[in-house]
Amino acid sequence: MSYYITKILFILQKIVWRFRYACSTQNINVSPNSISIIVVGRNDNYGGDFSLRLKTTIDWNLKQLPGAELIYIEWNKIPEKESDCLWIEKRYPNSKCYTVSNQVHQSINANSKMPVMEYFAKNMGIQKATNDWILMINADCLIGNDTLKNIKKLSKKYVYGTHYVSFNWDGLTITNNHLSNKAKYTFAFPAWPTLESVVGNFILTHKSNWLYATGYDESLTNVRAGVDANGLNQLLHLGLKPMVIGHHYHLDHPESMIHGANDTHGIHSFKNIPYKNKSNWGFNNVSLKKISERIWDLEKI
Repeated sequence: MSYYITKILFILQKIVWRFRYACSTQNINVSPNSISIIVVGRNDNYGGDFSLRLKTTIDWNLKQLPGAELIYIEWNKIPEKESDCLWIEKRYPNSKCYTVSNQVHQSINANSKMPVMEYFAKNMGIQKATNDWILMINADCLIGNDTLKNIKKLSKKYVYGTHYVSFNWDGLTITNNHLSNKAKYTFAFPAWPTLESVVGNFILTHKSNWLYATGYDESLTNVRAGVDANGLNQLLHLGLKPMVIGHHYHLDHPESMIHGANDTHGIHSFKNIPYKNKSNWGFNNVSLKKISERIWDLEKI
């Protein structure tokens, strides 16, 4: 019985979001070339096929949003392994890649079991993005077709999230069949009223909102779990309204937090809204070494 009650609640929640979106003020026409997509990763073969998942999701997402700017941050890069930035630069003409050294990572990291400081990296992406709208999406996530339709009209007063669907991926190029085949779904749930359960994978708002919020809280140096919701709560505290615009689809893998937290996620019990980062948040005043036409390296701070 509880399964059917839960399913009914999920359906009702999605209906509520559709109604709220239909009644919301969508007064800005948004083209793909006014969007910067920020993705974070590391060249450590996370999950066993990280580079393939990364290529697969970027291929799909840029196909849906042709002309969008891609900002890729490779955090705590492993020098002896080939950087994903090399093939990203060649494959995507609208990309800009930034590698962050282990020296920088060690200088600010307070959790030795956390190899990627995801939200410091996303802050760097915010500062480096040149377009008006910031879409932060994880390296294993795909933009849904319904989301693509609704991205075309947005309002600065909202922070946008998406409903969550995770599925078993067959390793092949993504088609619409991958997204619609419910037999392959492993987890699926709607965004709840404050979006907290979904914005770690997908969050979209105007760049000016992130600049006003000063990005994600950079005092959180020992945790990555919950920092996404903390940044969302900062945006909501500053007056933005939550809104859902469709679905995102996650390529399921055992390391995903949906399967349970581990030591790399850290422990979060912070209540620090509102916060304000220092003026140099996101490494915005640090000199970068240019590696090639569209790759820069942050060696030290």
